[in-house]
Amino acid sequence: MPLTVLWASAVFGSWLLTMIPIIRAKERYWNRLSSEDETNVTWWIGWIALTIATFFASVGFWTWFFAKSGGNIQDPGAAARWVFAVFGTWMVALLPLIVVMYQKVDRAYENARIRREAGENQKPRPKTVYLDPLQRVLEERLVGKLKRMPATLKKSGQAGHLVTAVLKDGRKFENVFVMNGRELLGIYGHDRLPFEAKEIADLEPALLDKVPAFSEENWLRLDGKN
Repeated sequence: MPLTVLWASAVFGSWLLTMIPIIRAKERYWNRLSSEDETNVTWWIGWIALTIATFFASVGFWTWFFAKSGGNIQDPGAAARWVFAVFGTWMVALLPLIVVMYQKVDRAYENARIRREAGENQKPRPKTVYLDPLQRVLEERLVGKLKRMPATLKKSGQAGHLVTAVLKDGRKFENVFVMNGRELLGIYGHDRLPFEAKEIADLEPALLDKVPAFSEENWLRLDGKN
């Protein structure tokens, strides 16, 4: 019997020690887990290892104890006492492990819930950069031209125009947004404003049937607000 216990402990111990680096390597290779998630996985692996280790420790101790006290496994009474002693000791040893693991799992689920809700509540936002208002104001001749154009957007007494800016060197930049007929407020598809207001020679109204399906995060606001 002691040899059987020793053999089982060696087999399961070797198997677990072999699996731990394989599991850790899988995490690093797939790169799917955050550092906090990897810590939780480590706790889970450790909990499994301690669960198995305490079982075999209980088996080994009570097998040695009954053998030393002259117990015979062929005796049904001795066998029953051995089973109750092994599993009773094992359950008592597992209690603190179960409490600690329950707390870890509960915290992991709570953190996952918080991250999920934060992700669901987080709306896409435009990129922002602050440009001095004086550098965003259009020349008066362009302001006069915008007054003759129908506004693309009207809201709360404010009007906005979606236009194509034609620069003095001939370059064109589409999807420029002008607020209140005179102030450059945003541009779509850029990380910075690629020109200055004084470089604009003309403004052309955007063809609304040809504009892209705008996404909030691809707009660049020039007033520093988000």
